[in-house]
Amino acid sequence: MLERAPISGAFLFRTGIYGSITSRNTTRAPMCPESVPNAVNVNPVTSSSYLGARQMEGEISAISVTAIASAEAAIGSAIVPAIYRNARSIRIDQFDSSKR
Repeated sequence: MLERAPISGAFLFRTGIYGSITSRNTTRAPMCPESVPNAVNVNPVTSSSYLGARQMEGEISAISVTAIASAEAAIGSAIVPAIYRNARSIRIDQFDSSKR
């Protein structure tokens, strides 16, 4: 399992970056960058479980990153309805913040 974890983490990281670059939907755009911290969390958790149960640094850092990412997702979830209310569309390329 130790050999497969960095590969799956890299795949998840690449998928998150690609999705955040190419996504034009305001519902999908905040979700793609959320997979990037999860991809980063794969490596410390795997190495921590490989080293033993006494060293919990990987799990503790993963919980901290997940807490910050969930706060970010909550703020992003509040922004999407505000964008829809103003622009009447969920497409990012149709939204212009300079229009009032």
